[in-house]
Formats: sequence, C-alpha cells, structure tokens
Amino acid sequence: MKVLQVIDSLRMGGAETLVARLHAGFRERGIECEYYLLSSQNSELEKGLLAQGARVHAPLKASVYSPRHIFALSGQLRTCKYDVVHVHLFPAQLWAAIAAKLTNTTASLITTEHSTANRRRNRFCFAMDRFMYAPYQRIACISDAARTNLVQWLAEASDKLVEVPNGIDVDEFAAAAALDKKTAFSIPDENLPVVISVGRLEDVKNHEILMRAISAIPNVHLAIVGTGPLEGRLRQLADTLGIAARVQFLGRRLDVSRLLKTADIYVQPSRWEGFGIAALEAMASGLPVVVSNVPGLAEVVADAGLRFPPGDHEQLVTCLKMLLENVELRQRLSRAARERAKQFSVAKTRDCYEGLYREVVGQAIGRRASA
Repeated sequence: MKVLQVIDSLRMGGAETLVARLHAGFRERGIECEYYLLSSQNSELEKGLLAQGARVHAPLKASVYSPRHIFALSGQLRTCKYDVVHVHLFPAQLWAAIAAKLTNTTASLITTEHSTANRRRNRFCFAMDRFMYAPYQRIACISDAARTNLVQWLAEASDKLVEVPNGIDVDEFAAAAALDKKTAFSIPDENLPVVISVGRLEDVKNHEILMRAISAIPNVHLAIVGTGPLEGRLRQLADTLGIAARVQFLGRRLDVSRLLKTADIYVQPSRWEGFGIAALEAMASGLPVVVSNVPGLAEVVADAGLRFPPGDHEQLVTCLKMLLENVELRQRLSRAARERAKQFSVAKTRDCYEGLYREVVGQAIGRRASA
C-alpha cells in the first residue's frame, strides 16, 4: 500500500512528531509512506525520515497559506499514484481537498483532527470548513474531546469520524538515562527542585501562567523546552517577575527524554490541547504531572496527575506546593503516570491507522468494481 502523508511542515510539534514516529511501524506492515510538506524546515524530524530512506517532497518555497500549493500538490497526485492521501493540519487540509477535486484522484482521502479547538471555528469560516472536510472519507480524531468538539462544530461530519488516539514509544521514555542535574539545568544544588515544561513558545501553551506560579514559590527552578515567537516576551516577563535567575530557556532539544528523567515535576498549562503528547512523554518518564483541566489533557492524564482550572495560576501554585511538600504523593503519581502511559503506545496508533487505511482502500476497490 502506498500512502502520501501531507502536512504543513515537520517542525517539532505533536502532530509532526507523530507522523514521523509512525514511519518505521508502517513500513513493517508493508505500508510505504511518502511525505509532502508545504514548507521544508530542514528539521530533525525531516532529516530522520530521509535517513530512513523516505521520500520527502517539498517543491515550493512559499508560505503555507499560498494557494500555489494547490497546483503543486495536484501535480504530485497526477504524477504518482497513491492508495491513500492522509492529511494533517490546516491549511494542508484545505489545499489537499481542493487538489483532490481538481485531479479527481482515485486515492482515498483521510485527515486527522489534531486539536479540540482552532481559530476557524467562527461563523465567518464555517462555509470554508464545511467545504474542506467534505472530500475526506474518514476524519481521525486524536481524542474523544477532539471528536466531540468537531461534531459540535460540524454535525454533518459525524458519520465520518473515528477516534485514533496518539501514541509514543513508551519504552524510550521509561528507559532513558538521567543527565547530571546540576549541569543540565545550570543549578548550584542538585537537591533544588526542577519543574519542566515542553512546548512551543506560543500563546496556546500559556507558559506565562506557569512563570507567575513559579514566582510565588521560592527555591524552585523552571526549565522550558521549546522555541517560538513569544520567547522574547517570556524572557522579559521573567525579568519583571524577578525570577530570571530561576528560569531556563533550553530551546529545541534532542534529549527531551533524558531531561524529563532529570527533572522533578512536569507542568502543561495549555489553554487547549487536542491530546497532549508532551505530557504523555513526561508520564512515561515517571514524572508527576500537573496539567490544565482542558478536555484533551484531562482525557490523557485522567487520575494519574493533578489538574487545575485553565488560567488559574493560584490553583497551579497549590498543586505545585502539594507535590513539593509531599514525597508520598509524588511517588504515587509517578507510579500512576507510568501505568497510564502504557495505554498510549505508538504501536496501537499504528494498528488503528493501518486498519483505517485498509478499510477505505477496500471500500474504494468495491466502488470501482461495482461501477
């Protein structure tokens, strides 16, 4: 089976990481994936796929929002015959839907809904979304929350929706070796508690509330892994709050599994999340986790971590103090997190997608035979 994975880019992010992670598992099952990127970032994920011998297409040097992608992607669909075109993220979803119509491709079209919310869910964009989702035979939702929210937005798509939870290589994070704590986090004492958070430095991740919480708790170090447009503003906030010496911006890292093993507590304060791969990785590492009580994260973490109302930094302070002051609670949540993470393996995700691919391809063959 031949599958074209279409995505905005392969920068470091939850959807992008999942797409890259699935490659080897698909190949084991006889599914050959090629990758079409609206933008090549020359990222580590992209390099990793190329190293595995994957074909990666990124023909345009243009904004991901340029309609020129319609014609470039149409050319790709005409030149190469695929059994399935699997699309991730907007605007790739829109350009692929239009390209499929223009080429009248025989490939089955599916997309994955990677979030519970987006800025298009308003009355001005409804017609566009209705048009965009129409050509997709199946819409895979990464969580029940993502599925529920999409049904609320576009009820007519409900019969196309299937739930395919994200997954990680649980063993990779469970078995990772810790780093030297003082060196890794530039702290003077290895007994200093370190709170870590992983995510793009964007508004949706809400690092600001975490920094405000840290400012209310003395003798705690905060390590933030990720890059993004808000880095300058967040550094300025650290200065304003008087915690610049206790906040470390680690940027993009390739040793996240080892950093998680070295830290003491993980926090994900997002305004919304479709799933929460970073939190799941922390759970697999055995870290006690604290997350905002938004649908995607709440579904993943369940009772294996602490949750606080999104945007409520005082409740986040309360959660952090509970963990810092209670060793037994930290140990209990660490064990619970490890067990919970085992339910979300990347092998299970692969199996779900394989079943979905074979289903839509079988249906397409049946339609052609009866035509």
